[in-house]
Amino acid sequence: MDQAWPESTRDNLRFLCSEVDSQYGWLQAFVSAPTAAMARKLLERQGYAENLCQRIEQACPEARNHKRSHARARFQQSLVEVASGLARLSELARSCLEQLIRVDDVQLVDDVVLVKSLRRVRRGILRSEMSLENGSLSLALKLARSREKLKRDSEGRIRALTGQLKKKRAPAEDLTHLLFVAREISQMGEVLGQLGEAVISATLGQSLNFERYASLTHLVNELGDGSQTAGEMRVDTLAETRSGSRISGIASEKPSERAVEKVSDKGNDKGKPANDKQQGSKAGESGGSKQKGSKQKGSKQKGSKSKDRKTDASESKGSKSRDRKSRDRKSAGDLPLTSPEYLAIFKDGLGRKVEEERQGVERWHDIYPGIAPRILSHHQQGDSAALLIEHLPGMTLEHLLINESSRLNRTAQQALVETLHSVWTTTRRDKPVTAGHMRQLLKRLSDVYQIHPEFRHCGASLCGREMPSLEALIEQAAGLERSLEAPFAVYIHGDFNVDNILFDPAKQSIRFIDLHRSAYQDYVQDVSVHMVSHYRLQLTDAALRARILALALSFGQQMRRFAHEQGDTTFEWRLALGLARSFATSTRFILDAGLAGRMFNRARFILEHVLGADPERPADYRIPLEELFVD
Repeated sequence: MDQAWPESTRDNLRFLCSEVDSQYGWLQAFVSAPTAAMARKLLERQGYAENLCQRIEQACPEARNHKRSHARARFQQSLVEVASGLARLSELARSCLEQLIRVDDVQLVDDVVLVKSLRRVRRGILRSEMSLENGSLSLALKLARSREKLKRDSEGRIRALTGQLKKKRAPAEDLTHLLFVAREISQMGEVLGQLGEAVISATLGQSLNFERYASLTHLVNELGDGSQTAGEMRVDTLAETRSGSRISGIASEKPSERAVEKVSDKGNDKGKPANDKQQGSKAGESGGSKQKGSKQKGSKQKGSKSKDRKTDASESKGSKSRDRKSRDRKSAGDLPLTSPEYLAIFKDGLGRKVEEERQGVERWHDIYPGIAPRILSHHQQGDSAALLIEHLPGMTLEHLLINESSRLNRTAQQALVETLHSVWTTTRRDKPVTAGHMRQLLKRLSDVYQIHPEFRHCGASLCGREMPSLEALIEQAAGLERSLEAPFAVYIHGDFNVDNILFDPAKQSIRFIDLHRSAYQDYVQDVSVHMVSHYRLQLTDAALRARILALALSFGQQMRRFAHEQGDTTFEWRLALGLARSFATSTRFILDAGLAGRMFNRARFILEHVLGADPERPADYRIPLEELFVD
């Protein structure tokens, strides 16, 4: 494996493997011919493996520190996991022996089956050292598959022993000890599986279990032209979602032009913008997707205004001359272009969640082609599933807000507003809908209180007047909401946070990701979620925060104009309820007590404000956005 081994760890790992293998050799000998001397030899080795494991852990400080080199830290973490697993195997060998010693009738011990299982373990110990030393994925996979083989051995033995217990053909105490032995064999298999996964993770540079690797291999084989394998791919962690899904960028360690062309040609062309091929290997879900404010490499290349880039930008601008443009929309020649050279995005998680994502993307291709990434491949593996998704160029709006210039942010917002106008007018259905903001808020309130118990109403009063609880305000607002239908439905994103929207400066275009909640609904839901996702960004720079809140306010004002153009007379009321819902429910993701408190108080203020308005004159109500989006 092409990694720098910390000093002495290679030797200590070899000593550790040799020690644990010897212990299993003695256990195997005891099973074949039980003697007190052989049992004593194994029991007296207690602590040897643990000491070697501790030496390896002490030599791997970066296993707990990812600030310097991620690849090196991942390798050291895998090295520690292998050492800990070998130490655990040593414990299981002694535990197995202690149970066997207590069996009075040695004829009950199925030495043939047990010796076979122990030989599997010893092969696994040897493979753990060799696979980590050589970076061999094939050996690591064999090691990981030991889990199922030893599990089958254990389950077969448990069935046989349980049958004997039911028929009372042998002393129950002896059979019970042997059941514990069978359980230890299963646990040995589990440890070997974990060792295999640790080596796979070290080789690929990212934490991957066996199921994830199997899905990745399957999808990469479908993606490529056979010239590259999963072992030749670099896997970069991009994000882990709150629903448990993981998002990774797949890049080739050996760049292949043919593989890149394969990505461009595969998948559902219906969802592909006509000029995607201009980006070459930058076609995909997004290197910037979900980077939660982390600044991408090269995102501010102030001195890189080369003639070539200006030429490319002017061509991009010319190709869009038919589109409606804002007067302050500038040439992309001096805009930063940030997008890692990923072949595709690998997203995996629970099968149900991944399937929702797949269906959401496909629906967008049918309803409004070109806004969503293409699904390149889909794979089901047990209860898990994975998608290989087109890698889209550009950056998330979250990255843009935190790291880029005001001018570029204004350009991106104008592109977003124009895109929303187009999507909403194209997908409009003249059928009234109700978003149910208050119902959503009540549903999530317990989660809010779990993180912030101080938000619970405890008989608070102001100037001797008891203040109503938030629940009471929600109940009143829910009654009002039932009479505030949106006059039409549009196809909305459903989770319109700033980290789910991509802006490509080169094309000055907007794309959407994370689409599992999309549906025909009130457009105010996306508006309110988007505005609050600006407010909840946790920033200490006051000037930057003020700029971001000003952009949120600007977005709200432009949405207000859209509503007026559509003759939507209850927009302000519904926006108020949507913002109250988003301000309150978003606090469950905020541990900063000050920021969470300000958001929660805004939710209360909005509800009190809207409940104090005259419902008989809906066109007169106006939510005070200027007071909400300022600190």
